[in-house]
Amino acid sequence: MRRAFVLSIVLALVGCTSKRSPLREEARAAHGPEMSHAIPIFNVHSLKVSQQYYRDVLGFKVEWEAGEPPDFTAVIRAEARIFMCQGCQGNPGAWIMIFTHDVDELHKEYKRKGAIIRMPPTTMPWQLREMHISDRDGNVIRFASDTEH
Repeated sequence: MRRAFVLSIVLALVGCTSKRSPLREEARAAHGPEMSHAIPIFNVHSLKVSQQYYRDVLGFKVEWEAGEPPDFTAVIRAEARIFMCQGCQGNPGAWIMIFTHDVDELHKEYKRKGAIIRMPPTTMPWQLREMHISDRDGNVIRFASDTEH
């Protein structure tokens, strides 16, 4: 009986010391029969500064971070997810596109919060309204909605 008790304590301690891998959890949660949706990875100079901008200005939630000290993170807003890596994986200045229900309403929110607006909502020839928002590292998000929302 004592041996079983000691074994259960050892197993509990071993389980508590294993490192959590947020990326592994992302892979396990992938949807679809063959591939998941793409998740962009932005190269950033300072993870903490970027997390603050995406949270406080762009309205994303910091979902998780990894590394000791943290150098990789995921931010999420609704169904839009972005990975960020401090000083690795590519170069700053990447572009991505996120579709939203009403880009004009989003523009009002971002303008009020002091976002870096590179292009205000503009009706494009391909029948979308787009705006371009930049982060402090020069990465750009093209937000777009249908012209008839």
